[in-house]
Amino acid sequence: MYSQSDSRIRHGYSVIRVSLDDHRDRTVPVGVVAWQTPKPWYGWRWLERDERVRGVDPATRRLMRVARGQIRRWAKNRRVPYEPGSVEPTSDRFWRAASEILTTGVRLDRPKAMDPMAEPGEEIEALFEAVVQPGQTGRRRTERIDSALKRALGEWAERIPPKGSVSAFGGASEQVQRGLETNRGVLLVEGVNLAARRARREADALVSRFMRIQAAHPNRSIRVIVGYSSSPGGLNGEAHMREWIREKVTEEVFDMVAQNAEFREAASEAWRRITSEPQMRLT
Repeated sequence: MYSQSDSRIRHGYSVIRVSLDDHRDRTVPVGVVAWQTPKPWYGWRWLERDERVRGVDPATRRLMRVARGQIRRWAKNRRVPYEPGSVEPTSDRFWRAASEILTTGVRLDRPKAMDPMAEPGEEIEALFEAVVQPGQTGRRRTERIDSALKRALGEWAERIPPKGSVSAFGGASEQVQRGLETNRGVLLVEGVNLAARRARREADALVSRFMRIQAAHPNRSIRVIVGYSSSPGGLNGEAHMREWIREKVTEEVFDMVAQNAEFREAASEAWRRITSEPQMRLT
């Protein structure tokens, strides 16, 4: 839930932009800052070297580095130019003051309110992906969702092993992120990033892959549990993608942060059900 209100934003964020054309005032987002006051925390996420946004060239990246260093100094010193007295970077006052200074090559939007973040380090990453929509390498995308899935599973990540292949329609095989097979059936646990630019493509690929797997095992129990990374407040419009997975593949679809307890419980219950007899790793 987001608001444009400027009055005492206790859980907030602001978008970092760079100007591409001063005459037409054309900007693109390259980062986000976020903070919360009740449990003091603040952080930022900038476009990194191996991420791409159209129009952002080496000169622009140099400007970004200068601005990032400037913001870091302000936050460390708890001082913003022209702002009287000390000001905490865990307050909207700090970021409102910073937005009044950063108005040229690198700009900072006025603060906006957002829902409290349960896991700020994780959720600012999802906020960045939803707002900036950077181009990323396939390896980085894979590492991002693998890491999120492992973290969400906790101790169950050791019991549901990574990286296996499963037979699929037409004699083909499909890769799954985590899986376990016994003579009682097959458990598959998959993650998908619905906060990212390629979210719709990734969701469609997941649906297609698991429908092919299910078609190859009409008489066998296959249990699929899907965890997804979401953008704060649904900024990336992922609700229909989540429901598409739920309708076509499995009812067990969970936000890996907001529904972490439910996700782990589903994984642990499925593991116990399938491992009452000796287990075999997928090959």
